[in-house]
Formats: sequence, structure tokens, C-alpha cells
Amino acid sequence: MSMADSTSADGRGAVVARLGDLFDRWSGEQALEFAVGDERLWYTWGDIAGVHRRLVDLLTAAAGPAVADPVAVVLRQGPAMLAAELAVLAEGRSVIVLTPLQADRSLADDIGRVHPSVVIAHPDDWARPGFHGAVAELGTLGLEIGDDLEVAVRSVWEQGPEADPLDAAVTVLTSGTTGPAKRLPVSWSTFVELGGGAPGRPAASGRGALILSLPLVTLGGLLSLTRLVFGGRPMAMMPRFDVHTWAALVREHRPKVMGAPPPVVKMILDADIDPSHFDGVTAYLTSSAAVPPEVARAFESRYGIPVLLGYGATEFLGSVTGWTPELWERFGDHKLGSVGRVSRGVGLRIVDDDGRDVAAGAEGILEVDPPRRAGHLPPGWLRTSDRARLDEDGFLWILGRVDDVIVRGGFKVDLHAVEFVLCEHPAVREACVVGLPDDRLGQVPAALVTLDPAAGTTSPAELMAFARDNLAPYAVPVVVSVADAIPRTSTLKPHRVLVEQQLAAERNDATS
Repeated sequence: MSMADSTSADGRGAVVARLGDLFDRWSGEQALEFAVGDERLWYTWGDIAGVHRRLVDLLTAAAGPAVADPVAVVLRQGPAMLAAELAVLAEGRSVIVLTPLQADRSLADDIGRVHPSVVIAHPDDWARPGFHGAVAELGTLGLEIGDDLEVAVRSVWEQGPEADPLDAAVTVLTSGTTGPAKRLPVSWSTFVELGGGAPGRPAASGRGALILSLPLVTLGGLLSLTRLVFGGRPMAMMPRFDVHTWAALVREHRPKVMGAPPPVVKMILDADIDPSHFDGVTAYLTSSAAVPPEVARAFESRYGIPVLLGYGATEFLGSVTGWTPELWERFGDHKLGSVGRVSRGVGLRIVDDDGRDVAAGAEGILEVDPPRRAGHLPPGWLRTSDRARLDEDGFLWILGRVDDVIVRGGFKVDLHAVEFVLCEHPAVREACVVGLPDDRLGQVPAALVTLDPAAGTTSPAELMAFARDNLAPYAVPVVVSVADAIPRTSTLKPHRVLVEQQLAAERNDATS
């Protein structure tokens, strides 16, 4: 056995052993709080152990050892699918995470691309058009887990195509920061390391819960999952983010440091959340997008809590820069907007388009050499899609995107992918999709399209409905405008600045 194989086996064994302990020794401890408005539902490790037992029984009855890795879990936000993921890991099986935050057709296609041995989904996803057919056509085993945590067979095993082996605990989908979005495996040993290491802290429901502010399918969701398993603390989550419910959870669990996506800073201010919700909180940690300095200042003035930005990516499995309280005390007033200094063991450099180092303090493309990375990314420098500079004090400033990707409320939207979907409509000849600034969400997509006269008349409302049917909710443009022609530069490329100005004016007119 090679060293890599030995490390993988050790990591897998540590995860299986830890979950076995949680199911047996700490079965009565609280594992998950599900907050739906003012209602609180608690689930113990014993409840999750019950899902594991039923899952193993059905797998054995369906096909015995013929059902192998990997297992695909459509990770809808809620206790049922979180329990499903933990139950699969407890069996020592690998999990391919599928996101429900995509159009019906895309989800069905996703199942075909990964061709797992088992697909586990919530009843709401089994009811989506094309979903059952995709699983049945593959010949794989389909299981359903409802809100009552009952497990049922929805599609029988028919000796489908042999699944690709996956020597990892889970896969994580990149957001496209360093290239096209792709699935990266997170090894069993890395899963253990992210959670704090084996054997893990004793489970104690009396400790404040980890408050999950991001979907389970994100890197933030994965990090919270690892800490749930090895950190000894329960998790609190919502079916979807709501600032009032989130603030109530902060008040209930009293974390010293709270974290949520960057747009939540403005949401808290707009909702005028009472400062008493945040008694004892010393910092608000966030990353993945900028917080306007004036918003950060207003937040600190209102709540007495600094907003500390960091920078990270899925490929790095977390942040690679950040602030400490000491740094904030010394530099906070005149470095507001920076994502802090580089973390220990991380390499940062700013280069030009040809990969040459730029002059100190100059703007360029950010490259990172992180000590930890997802999947099988090679060692060495990883180029990001961000423009940045390093100042004379070693603080990193993110200046914008190199590519056409925007961040909408923490979700990254590939503008070219939205254009491609709009152009699939038979009446659309061309589409140009841009990002518009938004006070609450950071940026939102908007589209300008031209039509094919031969295809008949089509209204913006019809195009918007088409977009909703074929895109994830966060990728649907807030404006779809029809024009005779798309403005162009001297090189005949779409003039995105002019398009942005036109669509911003139309959006303002529509809301005024």
C-alpha cells in the first residue's frame, strides 16, 4: 500500500469511527437545530443514526455489494439531506454532492454526468420534471428521505453503468474563481483536518451551535459539516437565509465571532436588527465578495462590531487572507476594504497577463500558492480570476474580476452561461448579460437581447419566464430588455459599459 493509499484509509477510518461514536456514545446529544421562522426543531445524533440504519438495510436489500461508490446526494437545505450525507459517510462511502439550486433540466443532466451507484434526494426533488426519469434511465438505485427522516426506494437497482471510483469523502463544486466550474474531490484525510482532527471533541449539546448561513452545497456548508462531525458542537440551519431568523439564532447561541455572506451586512442594517441580538460578538467575519467601506463603517458604528474581510476560494478550501483583532486595532481605520494580510504558510503574488511579477503596489492578477487545496490540483501557484494589489504594509486589495463572473448574494453567476441559455430560446438571436450593482445583493445579472424576426414576436416577460425555467434562481436576470442591436466596440465586441448603462437606466425607471 502506498503512502497516499494509507493516508486515505486512515482518513476514511477516522470519519467512520467518529460517526460511529456519535451514533452510539452520544446518541442523545443534539446534532441539528432547524429554524423555520420562530419554530425550532431539534434532531439528535440518534435520529441521524436511525437514518444510517435504514439506509444500510435498503442498500443491502437492493443489491448488496453490487451497490458501490459513489453515492449522489441532492443536498437540499434541511435535516433530511444532511442526515443522508452523514449516513453515507458513516458507511465509508463517497458522496457526490448535487445542488438543487439549478434548473430541472440541469439537475437531470447532472445525474447523467456523474452516473453514481445511488441517488438520494428529498421528495421535492423527486417530484421535479425529468428527475425520476434520469435516475431510472441510468439504472441506479434511487432513495428518498423525507422531512420525517423515513427512507424509501423510488427507483430500483437495474445494474446500471459501473460508477467511476472516487477515493474521497466528498466532492465540492468550484465557483469558477480559477477557471471553469468543476468538481473537486476532498480526501478523507482533508475532511478530518478541516473538522479539527481525529478523534474529535466530545459532543456536547450545551455548547452554542454553529450557525450555518450558507447552503450546504457551498464550501461554507462543507466546512460546517466537518466541524459538526469533529468539533463537538451542534449545527443550526435555516431552509433558506432570512436575516431575522439568522439574527435570532445569533442571539440564542451567542457566538464570539459571527459570520455570514457579505450582503448580510447591508441586510442587517436595512432590517434595523436590535443590537442586543449581537451582545458578546467581537467581530463579523466574511469573504467571497466586497463590502462597501461606507456599509462597513455604518455597521461598526451601529453595532460596535468590525467587519473583517477575508479572501479565499473553493480550491483553497477556505480563506488565505484575513484580519486579526490586533491588525484591526492598528490598521482598521485606513485599510478599510482590504481583505487583510496573507495567512501563515500561504504564498501570494501579483502578476501581469504573462505571469511576470508586477511592481510593488501595482495592480495585476492574483496568484495563490495555498498549503491546502481541493482535489488533485498540482502544487505551486494557482491563478485566480481576480485583479488585486498588495500594498506597502502587506495588505491585499481585491479590485475586481478578470472574467465575466459576478457575485449575487454570495452565489457566483457566470454571465456567459446566462447568455448561452437565453440564446437557446428560438426567438433570441444574440444576448449580452452584464452585472449591475445592487445595494442588497452586491451585483445582479441583467440581459440585453436581439430577436430573430423570422421567429415571430416574443415579449420580455416571455423571455424572463424562459430564463426562470432554465436557470438557477440566483442566475435569472433582473432585467431582460429587447433591442434592435447590441452596442459594440471598435473591434465589434459587445460594449459592456454601454450595455450596463442602458440596463441600469431601464431598471431604475422600472423601480421608480
